[in-house]
Amino acid sequence: MRGNKLFEFTVIGNVNTKKNANSMDYFDRMETLFSTLPRSISLCSKISIDAKFWISSKRLRETRALDLDNLIKPVLDHLTKMNVINDDASVFELKITKYPTDGEQLLHIEAWELIAHGN
Repeated sequence: MRGNKLFEFTVIGNVNTKKNANSMDYFDRMETLFSTLPRSISLCSKISIDAKFWISSKRLRETRALDLDNLIKPVLDHLTKMNVINDDASVFELKITKYPTDGEQLLHIEAWELIAHGN
């Protein structure tokens, strides 16, 4: 069960899985937003994350590199790098969705403290 919402924000930019000339704005914006989050989030032992990616319809048709696991990896790595979470091992629930768009590409991410039932 989800408890308190820890954060929610949107990163606008060329959604990508690797840093390159076309994705620097996306990764820079992600780092800037993550740097504003309270470090107390890292004290949560269990976290739930919902990540939604809107990616160019054309890119989704033309590339195979935009798999869900590849999309979420740099997000989790940046959360760890910016000391928002101690490690992605603290993520116990993860929902990842991608949508085609003819508009702006973006990542919308929300995180909650996960309240465990029982053991």
